[in-house]
Amino acid sequence: MAALLLALGCGACTTTSGQMSGQSPGPVAAAKGPTVAFESIDGPPQSVFSRLVQSLTAEAQARQVAVVSRAAPAQYRVRVYAATVVEPKRSVVSWVWDVYDQNRQRAFRLAGEEPVTGAGRTTWAAADEQVIQKIAGRGMEQLVAAMAQPTDAQAPQPAPSAQPDAPEKAPPVDDKAVTVAAFASAPAGE
Repeated sequence: MAALLLALGCGACTTTSGQMSGQSPGPVAAAKGPTVAFESIDGPPQSVFSRLVQSLTAEAQARQVAVVSRAAPAQYRVRVYAATVVEPKRSVVSWVWDVYDQNRQRAFRLAGEEPVTGAGRTTWAAADEQVIQKIAGRGMEQLVAAMAQPTDAQAPQPAPSAQPDAPEKAPPVDDKAVTVAAFASAPAGE
């Protein structure tokens, strides 16, 4: 739990947008697979941000995801965005995780919505522990599934054959084919 908490800057934002300080902890204990660094978590207020960091830490440990400091090299970098949506009869927290590869190209986008009950205009205040845990759990579940899919660079390539490919045979000639010739018409006045 401490690794993600430290990787996310001990839960302390250096700005209101969720940018985190660059502490350098080791990866989550017993982690396997690609390393992941959370670059930022934008959207939630500080109280929700702190609870989300704790839930992400627990989910990373449970799924053995190797989370490192954002200052450390990582195979994937994650930017989390969360926003509340209030409609006449429902309120939700919508979230998006943009996951970038080592070349800083977006590798995949993860997204979801969690309904919030009793929110009214204060959706963030009504985002209880269960909502926060669902965001962390579903996000981490999607992240693990996406990282398990081979990318173009990782996709297995067919093994070269021992013998070169034989050239394809030409189609048989049809002796009964009709030959058509095209004639250009003479210009007008000739």
